[in-house]
Amino acid sequence: MILVLSPVFGVPNSFSATFTDEVGRRVELAGPPQRLISVAPSVTEVLFSMGLGEKVVGVSTYCNYPPEAQKKEKVGGYITPSLEKIIALRPDLVIGTADGNLKSFVSKLAGLGIPVYISNPQSVSEVMTSILRIGEVTFSQSAARRVVDSMKAKMEGVREKVQGRPRPRVLHVLSYDPLMSSGKGTFVDDLIRIARGINIAENAKGKHPRYSMEEVIAQDPEVIILSSMISKDPLADQRQWWQRWREIAAVRLSQIYIIDSDMTLRPSPRIVEGLEEMARAIHPEAFEDRIQGTKGSSGQAK
Repeated sequence: MILVLSPVFGVPNSFSATFTDEVGRRVELAGPPQRLISVAPSVTEVLFSMGLGEKVVGVSTYCNYPPEAQKKEKVGGYITPSLEKIIALRPDLVIGTADGNLKSFVSKLAGLGIPVYISNPQSVSEVMTSILRIGEVTFSQSAARRVVDSMKAKMEGVREKVQGRPRPRVLHVLSYDPLMSSGKGTFVDDLIRIARGINIAENAKGKHPRYSMEEVIAQDPEVIILSSMISKDPLADQRQWWQRWREIAAVRLSQIYIIDSDMTLRPSPRIVEGLEEMARAIHPEAFEDRIQGTKGSSGQAK
């Protein structure tokens, strides 16, 4: 960040600030932003975790956490936000993610003099770095540091519990028709590794490779993680579907678990909660309050 002491809008002793966002763009602010718009669910969670909820004047349609975020003005999807709605809300900073592919949108806002910061974390550790950088651009460094310190403490707690334990083979299932998993370069792959598991898709081509059941049977995962795109969805049909494949160790041993995808796919502070749920599924013996598999329970990791 570069601070420049200068009058802004005719106000003496004010300052402007220049930042570089996470894709290398130059972002200039006339001062600490007071009206924030988030066009990504993960960014919304970051802002609220830092206590900036009152400054958030708009969020994307998919911003569902925390509950207070749902009361904010909606500005459209994070891939196609509404330029008109954003302009009407008079933001002094818009924050989005590189996943949104917002190049044209960002250019239009920049042309109107509305600053846009783009975050772009690619791993769990980079999520924490990104939170610190968002803390800088929102002039909330202390709050960002508190959030990250809490995340690091929880992550270290998980590492301690699973340290030295064997690494079972893990299959993460994004969908089962067609069967898609999460490969190298995804947050899920990172979480499985930190939780001392072996992601059977780590060497597959692409971030979200497709699998045939013959390939799954051949790799014989010992733990299967199902993704729920809807909070508290029991995925009853999918769980029942897996029961036909008794030759797979995870099915035979009832080691099929459901983890809310918001905690494993979003680069937000809750990703460490996703890590803990992942570790509980992979190494339930390491936790006092063990979760159960598909037999005799909902199979949902809480």
